[in-house]
Amino acid sequence: MTGRLVLPQALRDEIVAHARAEAPKECCGLVAGREGRATRVIRCTNASPTPEVRYTIAELRRVIEIEDAGEELVAIYHSHPRSPAYPSPTDRREAHWPETTYVLVSLRYDVPVAGGKGPFGPELHGYRISDRDAVREVALES
Repeated sequence: MTGRLVLPQALRDEIVAHARAEAPKECCGLVAGREGRATRVIRCTNASPTPEVRYTIAELRRVIEIEDAGEELVAIYHSHPRSPAYPSPTDRREAHWPETTYVLVSLRYDVPVAGGKGPFGPELHGYRISDRDAVREVALES
């Protein structure tokens, strides 16, 4: 594993809630922070013509807002409603921010039961993607 991203539980919960709200479509968004520590999640609209199998962030202008606020884009997130939390070939091909962590949330084992939590729950993993084929896992710390 190479690198790390501090992603507090409240922000993880926010990403998972977004994924659940958009399922069966893929959700997507940005994570702002400083020095490898996430401070806020920015939900974005998935503008892909096929949102069930890919994502396109409609509000990339929000990156400028993050930088204008003195923050950094520390992660880009999206969901895989039915597949593992691992970058697909399309994800790898369309990864244009090699210094940013890509956070993927999978709902494939997230079976809702009373109280809103499944017996297994969602999977959340972070990756750095470069050269479209080089995928390195990033530790997500609380």
